Amino acid sequence: MSLAQWNIQVFNLINGLAGKNLYLDLFMIFCAQFLILIVPISLVYFWLRGERRLAIFLLASVILATIISKGIGMLYYHPRPFTMNLTTPLISHSADSSFPSDHASLMFSFAIPFFFFKNYKRGITSLLLSILVGFARIYCGVHFPLDILGSFILALILSYILFVFRQELFSLFPRIIEGEKNSP
Repeated sequence: MSLAQWNIQVFNLINGLAGKNLYLDLFMIFCAQFLILIVPISLVYFWLRGERRLAIFLLASVILATIISKGIGMLYYHPRPFTMNLTTPLISHSADSSFPSDHASLMFSFAIPFFFFKNYKRGITSLLLSILVGFARIYCGVHFPLDILGSFILALILSYILFVFRQELFSLFPRIIEGEKNSP
């Protein structure tokens, strides 16, 4: 079985659950569209708690991942499942490139840094929410599994590079970090 066949087969398995339970559909639609709002809410929360290094790092990670994800999508076009007539999506979406998922890139780039800073409780919670968003995007018919996996790999690489250069990042904001209560 080729990778493309696997991608479609797993998509059909997950997306095949859609339309069978109204409450599950509504939950997945919510997760696919609105669960990403936890990122800006969390960033504000960390900032107000005095965890400024963490907030700055996460913001930089999310911004970089989003920019690069959108750039990849502009350079490489992969059709969305609904443009290939594989499904009718549960949510409306433009027919732009599906690879990688911007939503999943944002969520994974928020979750992965917690592990680098050894904040495993937040990391596991955020990673589970990221996986839920990715699953919901497939369930709703707007992404393939490899779109989500590509987003994870992108976020992992970017978060690692950013972690390696974290002191340089923090040195750009010395006055802001000065008043920090908790440092990662």
